[in-house]
Amino acid sequence: MEHLSGIFKWLYGIGDGLAKMIYLHILWVLFTCLGIGVFGVIPATAALFSTIHKTIERNRDESIFQTFYSSYKSQFIKANGYGLIIIGTGLFLYWDVTISKQVIQSAILHMILLILCFFYFITVLYFFPVFARYELKGFQYIKQAFLIAISRPFETIAMILCLLILYYIFIFIPVLYVFMGVSMLAYPVMWFAMRAFNGIEEKKS
Repeated sequence: MEHLSGIFKWLYGIGDGLAKMIYLHILWVLFTCLGIGVFGVIPATAALFSTIHKTIERNRDESIFQTFYSSYKSQFIKANGYGLIIIGTGLFLYWDVTISKQVIQSAILHMILLILCFFYFITVLYFFPVFARYELKGFQYIKQAFLIAISRPFETIAMILCLLILYYIFIFIPVLYVFMGVSMLAYPVMWFAMRAFNGIEEKKS
């Protein structure tokens, strides 16, 4: 009986986790649309990571909607400001890589740009977890995201591997992306980021 009880508890945990991921994905879509898409996607993503962070850290049930809504509302302007910087930098690097490949055609320059793109990518990976966990000012969010990304290579590589695995899972099972794709991507990123944060904070204490 204890064995069966353990199985049912395990199945319940899986079902509860899937339900939460579906709910968070729906909230992300709705609040992205609420901000007319372009103005809603970054605040909705920031709210998603804040909600996941609180869920993992406190390990207890709270109102997911209230946590998500509160984060979205309080961080709307701030998140959009950083979103402009992130998107603008990404577009700038994309144009540079395109011009380098099609016009300049310098192998060294192209390699340098690809390295910069990699650093940009891992910085963005950590940006939302840092934004969710810490109260910083100005470019400190971006600076800390970059420093943590390069100082914790295990967690950074683990994030990238998880995203690659999920990418192929979504190709073979696209319905997962439709109903819980964003939250499925965010959970492992936040989990490994928190592992990195805890490791750094323990060394400082």
